[in-house]
Amino acid sequence: MSGCVKMQIPTLGRFLPIAPAGRRGLTGRRTVRDLMCRAGCLVLAVVSIAFGVTLTPPAQAAAAGAAAPTGCESVDELSGYVPLYELNVPRAAYWRGGAGVPYAVNRSAGLDDKPSTSYLDRVAYCLDTVTAAGGHEWAYASFDTFTNDPRRLGVPSTTIARRVTGLTTWGSNVKHVERADGGYIEFWPGTYRATASPSVPTGDSSAYDFSDTPRGAATGYGSMQVHNTADRETVLALNGWSHSRGRYLDIGTGNQKTGQPDWTFSQSGRGLSSATLKVYVKPASPNATRCEQTVGELADYQLLYDAEVPRTAAAWADGVPYAVDNSVSLRTPFSRVAYCLDGMYGPTPAWAYASMNAWTQDPKALGVPMSATVRRQVADLTVRGSAVRPSDHSTGYLELWPNRYGPGLPPSAPSGGSATKWDIVDTPQPVTGQVPGAGGYGSFQVHDLTHRQTVLAVNGWAHKPQTRVSAGVGTAPVGQPDWTFAENAGRWTAPHLRVYVKPAGVDVVTGPTNAQLYPRDRATNTATVTVRSHVTDPDVTALRMDVHRAGALVSTQRVPAEEWSTMSAPITAERAAHTVEVWAQRPSGQTLVRRATDVVAGDVYVIEGQSNAVAAGAGHSGTASSVDHSPWVRTFGYDSADPARSVLDRSWYVATGEGFEGSHTSVRGAIGQLGMRLGRDLADRTGVPVAILNGADGGKPSAFFQRSDRAPTDPATNYGRLLGRAVDGGLAGAVRAVIWYQGEADTGQNGRPTAAQHNTNVRSLLADWRTDFTGLEHVYVVQIRKHCGAFRSVAVQEVQRRLAAVAGVSVMTTMGLDGHDGCHYTYRSGYRQLGDWLSMAIQRDLHGARPTTPVDPPNPLRAVWEDSAHTRIRIDLTDATQTLRCDAGSKADFALTGTTAKVAGVSCGTGRVSLTLTGRVTGPASLTYAGHPGHATTSATPTTAWIVNASGMGLLAFDRLPVS
Repeated sequence: MSGCVKMQIPTLGRFLPIAPAGRRGLTGRRTVRDLMCRAGCLVLAVVSIAFGVTLTPPAQAAAAGAAAPTGCESVDELSGYVPLYELNVPRAAYWRGGAGVPYAVNRSAGLDDKPSTSYLDRVAYCLDTVTAAGGHEWAYASFDTFTNDPRRLGVPSTTIARRVTGLTTWGSNVKHVERADGGYIEFWPGTYRATASPSVPTGDSSAYDFSDTPRGAATGYGSMQVHNTADRETVLALNGWSHSRGRYLDIGTGNQKTGQPDWTFSQSGRGLSSATLKVYVKPASPNATRCEQTVGELADYQLLYDAEVPRTAAAWADGVPYAVDNSVSLRTPFSRVAYCLDGMYGPTPAWAYASMNAWTQDPKALGVPMSATVRRQVADLTVRGSAVRPSDHSTGYLELWPNRYGPGLPPSAPSGGSATKWDIVDTPQPVTGQVPGAGGYGSFQVHDLTHRQTVLAVNGWAHKPQTRVSAGVGTAPVGQPDWTFAENAGRWTAPHLRVYVKPAGVDVVTGPTNAQLYPRDRATNTATVTVRSHVTDPDVTALRMDVHRAGALVSTQRVPAEEWSTMSAPITAERAAHTVEVWAQRPSGQTLVRRATDVVAGDVYVIEGQSNAVAAGAGHSGTASSVDHSPWVRTFGYDSADPARSVLDRSWYVATGEGFEGSHTSVRGAIGQLGMRLGRDLADRTGVPVAILNGADGGKPSAFFQRSDRAPTDPATNYGRLLGRAVDGGLAGAVRAVIWYQGEADTGQNGRPTAAQHNTNVRSLLADWRTDFTGLEHVYVVQIRKHCGAFRSVAVQEVQRRLAAVAGVSVMTTMGLDGHDGCHYTYRSGYRQLGDWLSMAIQRDLHGARPTTPVDPPNPLRAVWEDSAHTRIRIDLTDATQTLRCDAGSKADFALTGTTAKVAGVSCGTGRVSLTLTGRVTGPASLTYAGHPGHATTSATPTTAWIVNASGMGLLAFDRLPVS
């Protein structure tokens, strides 16, 4: 990651005279305090302000024993971030309401020019200033992001005043803290008071500091401030940009030594020669950003060329400076060619891949052409990517040339092209000038004629040096379909164009691919890796398979070459990565046929259900699950609701937590936050890697998940797509457990299943899973939470509670999870905790562990009267050894039928819950406990009134339990 770049602002002599800020138009008392109340605060969440400054390391950082950064560019953690915004901050500016901010870099939009919706983990801000006298000051602040909308991370147009977690700060005059509490941001375009915010009551209400109160106006002043409230410090501030034209901005790092601590009213821009604000974000998905991480067949290909796509044509004016060029050393005939364009588009991974039958044996012809023209159809096209329709065995079309070109159709043009738009079929024009230069333009495009789509394109690289390069994956949603004239390369971060070739003569029909997990034999704790090859070149005399563990060769097998050859070797199920190489021996030497990296052995689990099984993360505050990302958690295939996308993705991935696994995102390898934590905890505690297949689909009733008995793997069904992935991955007989979290949609309304139908459907699934997942040992049913739009959800909760009586089934509670928004959960106090509970149960049931705290939630066995007057009820638990803790407010979650009496008090002991009633019950009565929804962002709904055991698991909900 490059550091913050110093951005120069026009010198004083180039500015028009600016009068002091006036008070015309203000109402009420015309004081500094009144003017501030008219001022607005700028919201910039996930922004980093950088200024390319060299400074003396802070003393406190040096004391920590590590070299302290001397500017934003040397902050170590930025290596995992991507640039989002860059702003050359002027000394004076007016961006009314946060509109019209002249960013030098703005990567907030996706490929479709709509706001990116990538899952974000952290945001970083860097502000760098240089005074007219040459003095340098800088400040850096990063924290856990509170939104996935990048528009809310720049100069704010709405009010955001909130605490942030995981604050890290550096700077020339700020205290260094690492992942600390006490972060607070004040972003808004309006005015504000010095009165301390209720969220941070320790502020000084007589001064503008780390705790002020916005007035809620849409314009008027503007504040963009990051604070460290624990140390009563403003880290960085950019204020006054929504006040009036010609007014100097308030720009500063650290507390202002005189005047207002947060730089309000300072107009300090007057004394600066330059200032730069940069915003960075750390995507939550750490993988699936390159073709090599997403396309399994690339294990059989060798890299021929690798070039970073430049922002302007100047970088390729003297030829392409390939980072990798193997065109000279490649001497083996090749059967197929593959092209890949990948990188980050804003904070979102973007990639496209196309492979085809080789149309030449000249490796020089496969690179970026500086003189030749390639315009031809290609056969057996394979297409994959983040924004393309996947396909196999399609007809492709190449447009590779340095020439200018027009949208007209050439003679004998393939069908599907437009004569008026630059698209899948264009016509190169004769060269009439210097190329690269004024006489050229440049096209490197791969198209899918069968589906009339552009797969990947890099254009404009052979024109004038200042020409901005165009690059895109898939058909462009705006402008020219093939990305001609898009001039968007500057929106990419580290885009690479790569060319691969597949050596001819040997095809690996069965064998490992990158990141694959082989199910282990639990008796030996090993798995067998088998390679079956088809040899078509008579010059091949032998095949060899090498297995490396953590870089060291551990086994070699060599067999004579026959038309069909098989080799195999064991690998141990452990947290160690294996590389498997297959070599072909010829008289002229040996050739690498396949190289599969990061291969492991381990256990397999399935997650199924609706949105809380998807577990994409709640929309309110909460950190991403990337803190628990593990290289030992894998997944196979893609849980897309589109049958074609699902069937055509048969790649292995290192799993990630963020990313809706339906048809709403291109995130590959996503298993949900619940799956990510469950997998991480199991792998860490058992020492065995895991694969998790998540087939969940949000908002669907239990009928949606049923098996088609006529065609169990039918990709038109959710069950078929999940089972098809398991079968094709060699996992169907190895699934050890299924986690089922569904029921919120079974309301009995508008044709949806009733509680009774839910019971029937789930029991049907239990039988089908045991049929198709032949090694299935246990099923864990997660009892749903009250609300989430469900009418009388307690009836479904009761059905789920009773499933604990089914052999091989356990029921897990969601009561006791406080990070709940009424339907979904935050990560830290929601999906993460639930994952830990499920991990404890799996360790006990499948790994023989003996946890020291309860593994099962409290489950009522019966309810009995404790006194003859029928004013007290005792609930006995199925596990009489569990000691419970009762929150006093939990009485509100109980309801009695058959009486007007209410629950007045709750007490807990070992193996029981006791209720005191408001009056005597004279007839038959039954008791219901439904729990409650909890809201993670307001205090309007209680979130802590629970009855829990020593593991924090809440009492299972139950419906109409008779009191005897």
